[in-house]
Amino acid sequence: MRASGAILVGFALLAIGLAVGIGTRLSDQAVAALAGAACGVGIAAPLGIAIGAYVGSSRARLQPAQPPAAPQVIVVPAPNAPPLHTPQSYPIAPPLMPAPRSFTIIGDAHAEDERS
Repeated sequence: MRASGAILVGFALLAIGLAVGIGTRLSDQAVAALAGAACGVGIAAPLGIAIGAYVGSSRARLQPAQPPAAPQVIVVPAPNAPPLHTPQSYPIAPPLMPAPRSFTIIGDAHAEDERS
């Protein structure tokens, strides 16, 4: 127990030392902004915890004692439909070959000679 207390005091002293060291190098406006942010977090955290506890306890009171019964599931079989794919229904198309394309490189002396 004493070791954990000593570690806690050590961390507190380290935090205070860092706060003083950093605070002396910052401008007054920056220190005011950091103090405002720290105060905002100090106010928002307990309020958030209190609101969360209130909402959680009110939800616990509103829940029914018994869980609702499972819904009944009715499965209707599909009518007899023709199969989606039969060998006779889809003829095999020949593979599509792209048409040959010719390219001309602009400014190429060899290509200009071939066109002439």
